[in-house]
Amino acid sequence: MDTSDQGAIDLRDILSLLRRKLRLILFTIGIGLGIAAIYITAVEPRYTASTLILVDPSNRNLLDSPDDTGQNSRRADAFIESEVEILRSNATALAVIEASNLLSDPEFGPSLSTKDKILQAIGIGAGEERSGQALVNATLGRLKEATSVRRQGLTYLIEVSVTSESAERAAELANTMAEVYIEEQVDSKVTASLDARDVLKAQLDRAQASLAQSESELATYIENNLDRLARESGSDEIEDLRNQLLQAQSNRENLEETLVAGRSALEGEDWNTLTESLESEALAALESERQQLARRLGQTEAGTQEAIDLRAELEELEDNLEQEGLAEIQQLRQDVSTTRQITEETRDSIRRQLLSSDLSAETLSEIYALQQEASIARDQYDTLLARMRGLETQSLVEVANSRVVSQALPPNGPSFPQTSLIIAMALIGSAGLGVGLAFLNEYYVGGITSEHQLASLIPATVAAVIPGVTAVSKQVSVADMTLDRPMSGFAESFRRLRASLDKRLPEREDGNVIMVTSAAPSEGKSTIALSLARTYAASGKRVLLIDADMRKPTLHKYLGAEPQTGLLNYLIGDEDAQTVEGFYVGDRISRLGVILGSRRSDVPTDQILQSERFTSLVSTTKDSFDIVLIDTPPLLPVVDARYVAPLVDCTVMCVRFDETSQTDLRRAFVQLEEALPENQPVLSVLNFHQSVDRGYRYGGYYGYASDS
Repeated sequence: MDTSDQGAIDLRDILSLLRRKLRLILFTIGIGLGIAAIYITAVEPRYTASTLILVDPSNRNLLDSPDDTGQNSRRADAFIESEVEILRSNATALAVIEASNLLSDPEFGPSLSTKDKILQAIGIGAGEERSGQALVNATLGRLKEATSVRRQGLTYLIEVSVTSESAERAAELANTMAEVYIEEQVDSKVTASLDARDVLKAQLDRAQASLAQSESELATYIENNLDRLARESGSDEIEDLRNQLLQAQSNRENLEETLVAGRSALEGEDWNTLTESLESEALAALESERQQLARRLGQTEAGTQEAIDLRAELEELEDNLEQEGLAEIQQLRQDVSTTRQITEETRDSIRRQLLSSDLSAETLSEIYALQQEASIARDQYDTLLARMRGLETQSLVEVANSRVVSQALPPNGPSFPQTSLIIAMALIGSAGLGVGLAFLNEYYVGGITSEHQLASLIPATVAAVIPGVTAVSKQVSVADMTLDRPMSGFAESFRRLRASLDKRLPEREDGNVIMVTSAAPSEGKSTIALSLARTYAASGKRVLLIDADMRKPTLHKYLGAEPQTGLLNYLIGDEDAQTVEGFYVGDRISRLGVILGSRRSDVPTDQILQSERFTSLVSTTKDSFDIVLIDTPPLLPVVDARYVAPLVDCTVMCVRFDETSQTDLRRAFVQLEEALPENQPVLSVLNFHQSVDRGYRYGGYYGYASDS
């Protein structure tokens, strides 16, 4: 069989296919655009606003000195990605929910789902209330679905986008998220500083206690051994310092006693005791004047104007006493502090003098050890105190590592749906789908519509394409056109078919047998068989046409004959058809002989076609005719053609344009290949002519039927 050029792609065939299926493609595009238009009209428009945040990965604060060293790129990338995840976190979203009061927002707030509404409508779960956490989770889920956080390439910029039904709401939420994120960043740094300060404060308290103990131990050692140390050193200067220390300690004790007494008297408004304790002339003068006013007030009748005036003067004088007392006590505090400082300075002088004097090695080592302990405790205390004060100061001046470089503005148009994009996608998608459906319909689902398509479906040479024609008046069938109009395209197509057959028919002394069949009924095989037979007869060949479609014989109608008996009667041994002459007729317009069928068979005809009588009939006719054409039933409804196939030299398979199913054609060809001898040639014919029996399908080949 000729299978050449089956895989070639013909651009003209593709363009022709697209032209033929243009309505299907346009219909598909129309549906796609219609669906897109309905979707765009029905969907709620949504707006997206974006805020741009710049992140500084150096993580410095205002107290840090400028650092010119470059940042480690990996560390900086990790920092930026960490900030992106913080922005995406539930903590940031919850802060936005609280700041924007989204729990009561109609768009983002909790609402019943369609399922819950249906359940409530039918009375299931109508009384159930969701917990507060469930409501928060619902709002949280909606906000996170509407939020997008992404880093801008490899920059330090983070884009925060929020989508909402309102353009203003989208911009507000995007800016709120940026503000909340920056505030939380500052709060986090402040909290970290204060937590570190609290840790240091506990250490500082212990360092302070250690320092006080060290200083106390050194001072106690010197004071307890001062007389011995002075004698051991033999220095008059140490003796003088010792006397100064004793005097300073005595003065400090006196001043502290006076301070305690004065504060007690001032708090109890005991002006007389206050004056005596502080020994101030100003206080004494004020107290004397107060006592005089008090005596006059006691001698004045209560409620009089004089008594009122005296009471006011007395209160004013007591206020002056209090102010003067406070000033004296403040001065006394300063004197105590000065005396304490003198005491400490004197102790330090004694320590220095002792360490520089000629003391014994044992004494020097004891003093040095105590002094070093105090010095170490002091350094530790100073270091911790400086660091703690630094953290306190740092917590007051903490700034965020991020800042907003571009606030979100309400967008001018919706971000969803994108009308132009949806229309373009719908147009492209529906056009692609339409083309795909066109090819699917052309090559897999629909009928055969081109010679190239037919050649690609089955490995059989397309011998002819029969054009569509209409029988004119006085013509019994369209097959008459092969002789009535020999120069027509219809007649030429059969001469082309005859030429293809002649190339493939074997050369022998007896005649050649050609089977004409199809995959399904109403493919025009009987018309093609009659037209081909007349074409052979017109070329001078002795031709016999056998109507072997005993399931549905039709050739007698195309010839205008009404035989009483037919091939079926002859094969089953009917007494009225003992010889072929009863149903053998000559064609009215050509030198063609035809063995007709007369009625539809009421018995299985496949058994009849396997009979010796039919085989003998074919063999006998080959001796008398050059060409014997056998019109068989279609391959798929019945099995008759399979038993005729081994008797023929070539097969012509008829295919109706745009009618024959591609699946049916493949199945039929597989069955034909199984029935034919090996290397038996098969030609296909694409028939554009419309049969008068188009509606008569498979059902007509099954069951019993009466004579017709």
